[in-house]
Amino acid sequence: AVKTAAAKPAAAKSTASKTAAAKPGTKSVAAESGAAKTAAAKPTLVELIREHLGRQSEPRSSAEVATALAQAHPEREIKPKVVRTTVEGLVAKGQVQRSKQGSSVFYTTSKAAPADATAEQAPAPQTTA
Repeated sequence: AVKTAAAKPAAAKSTASKTAAAKPGTKSVAAESGAAKTAAAKPTLVELIREHLGRQSEPRSSAEVATALAQAHPEREIKPKVVRTTVEGLVAKGQVQRSKQGSSVFYTTSKAAPADATAEQAPAPQTTA
């Protein structure tokens, strides 16, 4: 009786995996790969934020970034709260720097961190260009 009881859960597992494969979920994998191709054509919000902050000469608030991106990309729904959360994530990764001026928070790109290592090794090409 123990052997048949052990065999039944294994059979149930294999049957469950077969039915999961037969469900419409497998179609979503193909649809997701198609969606990934179209998403790859559009830059991600992270890329848009980094690019925007990189073009700025002064620090910007997340609200300013959200407004600028919404104007530049009217086809996308860009929400200020999502931009703020994304920028804070970039701060955590060290890709964006946060500075406070009074009660306001402003962001700039962290160009200095990766560039410093390169600048110390080869300062001549940067000064001649």
